[in-house]
Amino acid sequence: MRYDLDFKLKVIAYYKQGHTGVATAKKFRLDKKILSKWIQQYQNGGIDAIKPKVSKAKYSSDFKYQVIMIMLEQGLSQSETALKFNISSPALISHWHKAYRLYGMSGLTSKRKGNTAMTKPVITDKPHDDKTLAELKRENEYLRAEIAYLKKLDARLREREQAATKQGSSKS
Repeated sequence: MRYDLDFKLKVIAYYKQGHTGVATAKKFRLDKKILSKWIQQYQNGGIDAIKPKVSKAKYSSDFKYQVIMIMLEQGLSQSETALKFNISSPALISHWHKAYRLYGMSGLTSKRKGNTAMTKPVITDKPHDDKTLAELKRENEYLRAEIAYLKKLDARLREREQAATKQGSSKS
C-alpha cells in the first residue's frame, strides 16, 4: 500500500512526541518495519527521503557502481546502503551487486525493456534473383508479420460486425 506524505509526517510527528515505535505502529495500524524504515529515512534525509516516488527512478551505471563500492568498502548492509543513497529498495542493491559480480560494468547498464519495434525492412527493387539470402529472409519475415497482423485485424472487424448485428437484431 502506498502512503502519502501527509500521513507519513503525521506518523513521524506522533513518534517524535515520545511514543514508542510499537505504540505508534499500533495507533496507525502499520507494520513496525515500515515505521522504522520511515523514521530512519526521515532522520537521514528529511522530508525528501520519505516523499513517495512519482516515477520509477533510473540510475546510471556509474551511480550503481559507486553504491556497490561504498557498500563494500564501508561494510554496510544493503539496508544501510539504501538509506544512505535514498534508494527505495535494498533488494535493488543486491541485484546490482550480483550483476556486477557476474558481468562487470556491462551488468550495470540498463537494458531496454519490452519487445523491439518491428521496423520495415529495406525492400529493394532488385529482382529476386539478385537479392541476397539475408535480404530475402528479412523481407519474408516482414511479410509474414504483416499478413498475421492483417488477419487479426480482419478477425476483430468481423467480431465487431457480428456484435453490432446481434445488438441490432435483439432491439427489434
